[in-house]
Amino acid sequence: MTMDLASSSAEAAAWKHRISTRGAHGLLYGDVWGPREKSMGNPWSPTNPDGTVILRLAENSLMHQEIGSFIKEQVWHSDTGPRGSRRLRHAAAAFWTEEFKPSIPIGVDNIFVTPGLASAIDALTWAICDEGDGILIPQPLYNGFVIDVFNRSKARVIGIPYRGVEGYSTLDDLFGPEVNERAVEAAIRKAKDNDIRIRALLISHPHNPLGRCYPPETLTAFASVCGQHGLHFISDEIYAKSVFRNLDTPGAVQFVSTLSLDLEGVIDPACHHVLYGASKDFCANGLRLGLVYTQNEGIMGALSSISMFSWSTHLIQDMWAAMFRDRQWLQSFMKKKLELMTENYSIAVSFFREHGIPYFDA
Repeated sequence: MTMDLASSSAEAAAWKHRISTRGAHGLLYGDVWGPREKSMGNPWSPTNPDGTVILRLAENSLMHQEIGSFIKEQVWHSDTGPRGSRRLRHAAAAFWTEEFKPSIPIGVDNIFVTPGLASAIDALTWAICDEGDGILIPQPLYNGFVIDVFNRSKARVIGIPYRGVEGYSTLDDLFGPEVNERAVEAAIRKAKDNDIRIRALLISHPHNPLGRCYPPETLTAFASVCGQHGLHFISDEIYAKSVFRNLDTPGAVQFVSTLSLDLEGVIDPACHHVLYGASKDFCANGLRLGLVYTQNEGIMGALSSISMFSWSTHLIQDMWAAMFRDRQWLQSFMKKKLELMTENYSIAVSFFREHGIPYFDA
């Protein structure tokens, strides 16, 4: 669709619905959930064989009963605010410290709470980018990033291609440090040639959709390129505690958070940010919680300036604080979840093998 036709359609929709042109653009081109609701409202189940098998939603439903039981037993009312309750941020800092082994201490002033990671990425993009600026993301990429980056902030997702990059031949090569360094540098040069100002590099680690972890040397290479070009380095680590044992890949790289790396002299600490959320590791997509780690006081202030419009409710914050703090429950929950993920992964790949369907080991 041409720009003129898009503008004409938006103006017509704005007049019809008596909304702003900006709102009309969102209605026509940005409402991704409206069309999905019809199919997602009728999911397949053994008792509903005519329902839709939903493959577009990354939701782990294996532990819904355990999450529901925990919530019913523990409900609080505590402080909250635009950056999140201090109770939750203390609990999140302790969780990150124990599970992610940060090289630099994490305090409550380094954590910002949002209602889910889509909100976190949207807010962080708004704080970092002006309209038309670009954020680099390695391909293949989670397509939700495009919505999170563009819909409100009007920044651009610049996918990093690997075909033609020296050292790349198969998907396995996407995790090597040299290949990634060359690919990122090439993407930066191309963006500059197209007059696109690149502001950040965003990675999903563990990788979505490939389901593997980057080795520490590749993470350091990402940080190094960002440091050399004055870019923000954003690591989305929402699947950190969903790494399960795959007997078909005994030498698989294990998860190491970018928080645990010694990046002194590699990148300005104020340009390194880590994202985490509860929906994937805790099998609770609907209980919206996102966490932004940053040492950048300017970004914290910028996020605070718009957070009035997207607070995470105090009840949900208290639930997550309780989950993070209850170490015995947490360990038991994660152990059972990983066992179920291993079992269900085996069922899926057995089906693929039986029917001759190629797949990438996760």
